[in-house]
Amino acid sequence: MIVLMYQLAATSSHVRSWIPKLTLAVLIVAIGLAASPREAAAARIPVIYQSGQDSFLCGPLPSPYDQEPGLADFRAGYVCEITGVFWTYFSVRDCKPAAIHGDTYKDSPELAVAIQAKYPESTMQRGLWNHYGWMLMAALFVLGLILWIKDALAGKAD
Repeated sequence: MIVLMYQLAATSSHVRSWIPKLTLAVLIVAIGLAASPREAAAARIPVIYQSGQDSFLCGPLPSPYDQEPGLADFRAGYVCEITGVFWTYFSVRDCKPAAIHGDTYKDSPELAVAIQAKYPESTMQRGLWNHYGWMLMAALFVLGLILWIKDALAGKAD
């Protein structure tokens, strides 16, 4: 279902504006339902939720910044606002180009323009789980919900 929504969004420009919001809302409700305990003993279900900033590398710094001593060991990338669960981000937004080294970054305007010219946002290295893991989690939740509803309708509910 999530994949179909994204395929629809890719082909229809007027749909693009509400698909991410709908997907986020569905995911938040799904996680809330999945994490809500049915018994008092089950009240300690850990859910790892992330929000804030994260950096995604793209490659080496463009010339002439790769020769600057103050930027030694820095790499080109993007610093973005993220929201996610279990180390998979369902929202990556407000990305800005920067020189990144560990937990520090430099984003002077000239450097940002040079990085953006060489590396578009689509070149960010996110990894499969980080990029698509939330879709797998949402699909598993929907499958579980369908099976639960099926059992409830058949009279096999708890």
